[in-house]
Amino acid sequence: MAVYPELSGRTVLVTGGADGIGRATVEAFAAQGARVAFIDRDSERGEDLTMRLRGKGRDVAFAPCDLRDIEATRSAIVDLAAGWWPFAVLVNNAGHDERHAFADVSPDYWDDRFATNLRHMMFVAQAVVPGMIARGGGTVVNLGSTSWMQGASGLIAYTTAKSAVIGFTRSLARELGPSGIRVNCVTPGWVMTERQRKEATPERLARTQERQCLRGEILPEDVAAMILFLASDAARMCTGQNYLVDAGVV
Repeated sequence: MAVYPELSGRTVLVTGGADGIGRATVEAFAAQGARVAFIDRDSERGEDLTMRLRGKGRDVAFAPCDLRDIEATRSAIVDLAAGWWPFAVLVNNAGHDERHAFADVSPDYWDDRFATNLRHMMFVAQAVVPGMIARGGGTVVNLGSTSWMQGASGLIAYTTAKSAVIGFTRSLARELGPSGIRVNCVTPGWVMTERQRKEATPERLARTQERQCLRGEILPEDVAAMILFLASDAARMCTGQNYLVDAGVV
């Protein structure tokens, strides 16, 4: 993985950092020498990752929290910020692509999927941006999904929420650009996280490989590499954009 010396010592906040793309992102920033705080509702995985990275001499902090609870999320950020403030980088990663039938979607379920995949991005950003402004700038990276670009079925609440991440990103880039804060979206294809690997069938894997321009599996580390680039000074004039890591499917 590329080395970005300017990331050493920078403070980073990652949501949904205990597993999958979030876990790879936490590990990638830690390997750069960054000080990484992360939030996740999975306490066991979060604590395990924290202890493993601290065992390697990495500066990592973890707060267990369900991001659907905005007040609890704000409190978790305050707790993590003690001694770490301000955060220079925010990675809005948390989300969940739970399958559901169109006919079964209720108003409560629709709202829950938006709370899981979109709403927290706004309020986590709102919590950390004042610190970025005070330090003279920062970087926000939001995680999207190619599922809405492909019109995927069986998860309409998820695809609708994820399509809104692009609008959120572009407007937030306009809002915060004058303060020296860059805002971008990273949109992965079908990434072979531990959960996705368990759910994958040989037939679906074969179909996906046929649609990709590049053969091979997309790994969480591939997405983390793009996030690192966007957080680095090498991307200093990149903002308001959507960067796909999908091996050319879209």
